[in-house]
Amino acid sequence: MKRQSRSIPLNCVDKCLLGLDGINEPMLIHVILNLEGKIDPARLNQAVKSAQRAFPIMRTILKRRYFRVSREVQEEIKGGVLSVQDLSETKDASYERCLFDWMNQPLNIWKGFPVRVLLVAKNDLDSSLIFTFHHSATDGLRALIFVRRVIESYNDDLACDSKIPQDIRMSRKGDELLEFAHSQRKRVDRYYRKMVSSLFYRFFIDAFPFPTRVSHDRSGRSRELHICFNTISPEQREDIESRSIKAGVELNDILLAACYRVVEKWNKMHGKSSNKIRIMAPVNICPKGFRNVVSNFVSWVSLSTTKEDRADPVRLLKKVRSDTISAARNRIAFSLIYLFYFCSCFPLVVMMGMCRYLMISRTHVDSILVTNPGVIWPKIGAEEPALKNIGSSKIVNVTGSAPVVTPMGLSICAGVYNKNLNLSLTYRPALFSKDKAQMFLDMYVKEVKNYPVRQEGV
Repeated sequence: MKRQSRSIPLNCVDKCLLGLDGINEPMLIHVILNLEGKIDPARLNQAVKSAQRAFPIMRTILKRRYFRVSREVQEEIKGGVLSVQDLSETKDASYERCLFDWMNQPLNIWKGFPVRVLLVAKNDLDSSLIFTFHHSATDGLRALIFVRRVIESYNDDLACDSKIPQDIRMSRKGDELLEFAHSQRKRVDRYYRKMVSSLFYRFFIDAFPFPTRVSHDRSGRSRELHICFNTISPEQREDIESRSIKAGVELNDILLAACYRVVEKWNKMHGKSSNKIRIMAPVNICPKGFRNVVSNFVSWVSLSTTKEDRADPVRLLKKVRSDTISAARNRIAFSLIYLFYFCSCFPLVVMMGMCRYLMISRTHVDSILVTNPGVIWPKIGAEEPALKNIGSSKIVNVTGSAPVVTPMGLSICAGVYNKNLNLSLTYRPALFSKDKAQMFLDMYVKEVKNYPVRQEGV
């Protein structure tokens, strides 16, 4: 008798991201580990499979039935999702080209799993491990949970898999994010009124004029992506955090405020005026009991600034901090969950039409996205002990790449690993040349390092 297939339901965020991907706006997340030392491909392949068994969503394939999409768990993992490339054996090969090709290789989750892994041997001493996830299956924070599991499995030599709990969503009905949004009603006065007001403000009052676009030097239409990097040293990061604490703000506030100023400076350099700049910032809204579940538990807030707001950097930082606190206190990120849930009630083809309208109209798409997963695999003694090695290889740094939609053209991802603040800029080469993209990121890093948190003499 054939065993009945198991499935993991899609929540409203999963479905909306799937709609974006369906109109050729690739919703891919990349986690890149740079390593010193060699990795055993066979052992790594088994470690990846072990992680897929631990998190069933990473061995699912999308199915469409009666205009509805389901995510079916595959009991067997055939072949594996690991690819290996040795650059020393390939003539004229470069890591940069290899990374570009990998990032732009389509990930078809209707025929395969929502994860793939590339091991790149740069030379006898250095290598890179690149994890690619489909955003309809996981967000950045939960992607790191999967990567951690792979490393732990590799380090344990796969002697035996620990007992794996079943994904909680396989035994329940309903949308966990909608239920979690409803649970916030007791925490916020006039909760539903604020949700409606937030959506009305976001899509009507704050929609016009539409946000300023970052000036670009090209006008192509290709959806290809590439990435560039920069790093803030532990000493410089500690200085930034020390100054932020004295000013009563957080590192995230400086990351956002610096981005507003850099977009304005960049556009001025290129003869373009900046009016309203709106930055999209992801918010972690993981429901209670789902901490170790790999999925999308994320929403977004979009904070706008005017020329007057940006005239004084200290006042801008205070505004960013105030708006962030207000958004958190009033659970503004949950307003989008209600909108996403409404949209997800329609068939996927209708949702794709909604997404296509958003991309064409450009009105409701922000200027740029800035995300910060925080400290990746923190110090020993924390709830998740530090990870510094995979086998005998040292993990030098960990960086990420966030999706980019066409009207934005670029996104910024920050994260702390081994005390370094690693920043990456993912961009569309059809809109930004390599030199321009690196220049923008370097300007941003300089602004973050030197951001004035308070006026002199105050």
